[in-house]
Amino acid sequence: MNRQLLSAAALLFSCAATCAEPLVLAHRGGPAQLPENTLPAFRQSLSLGVDILEFDMNLTSDDRVVLHHDTSVNSVICLADPKAGVAHGPIRMMTLQEAQSFDCGSRHPPNFPAQQAVPGTRMPSLEEFLGATRDSKALFFGETKMPKPDAGYSIDPELFALQVNATVSKYGVEDRFILQSFDYRVIDAMHQLNPRIRTCLLGMQRNKPNFLEAVRRHHASCVVLRRDYADASDFKQLKDAGVMVYSDVVDRAEEWQAYAQLGVDAIFSNDPVGLIEYLKKSGLRD
Repeated sequence: MNRQLLSAAALLFSCAATCAEPLVLAHRGGPAQLPENTLPAFRQSLSLGVDILEFDMNLTSDDRVVLHHDTSVNSVICLADPKAGVAHGPIRMMTLQEAQSFDCGSRHPPNFPAQQAVPGTRMPSLEEFLGATRDSKALFFGETKMPKPDAGYSIDPELFALQVNATVSKYGVEDRFILQSFDYRVIDAMHQLNPRIRTCLLGMQRNKPNFLEAVRRHHASCVVLRRDYADASDFKQLKDAGVMVYSDVVDRAEEWQAYAQLGVDAIFSNDPVGLIEYLKKSGLRD
């Protein structure tokens, strides 16, 4: 047995007795395999049995929610349609129709060389996403993308929460939707608007060492917590208080093992195929 196989075997052996059984959280739907934040990626993740679909939400100029990671259309992965005459730029300055004129499935980002292209794939609206996935058993983990203070334009956090809530309520998935944000104004607005929709705090390093205090102050039920920002006692305190604790986005077996040993509720990964395979081999998933 070579060194690489010995290392993998050691990871599996150590996890079999000591690790938690975490849910699988597909970051952006799983860009290691298919274009991020697209319906093909989400559908594949559901076919794999992924437990939580994660995605990013932007607000267009006509106040529609569309799924894309960056607040401006990413020119690396999205091709402009010459016939549409829409240039790359801030999504908040585009209508939904303009934002959906871009082909975001024809070329892959350099960090995911094995990603399969799906030419012609558009950014889905939140309505299209929920329409395509609500009949699954998955949880929905949506992040609001807010412009930087110097962007020259802004989004009212209460308006963003209002639009998300309206769509989530329309599709009847309030109890399966978790709103996440680095901007806690959106978190607070959603709590006031619809407490049924759970909320999750990002950027937890700013709250160190008072993680639990921040959760309670913002009426959140979830955090994404990097293990280099906290120690095992922090993870335990949050878990003991009934807070859902999700890992950082990690794509290697050593990191999956480390977070499983910390007892996280879900492991966040760009590679749901590899993560599920790892969990099954380590006895942490049927």
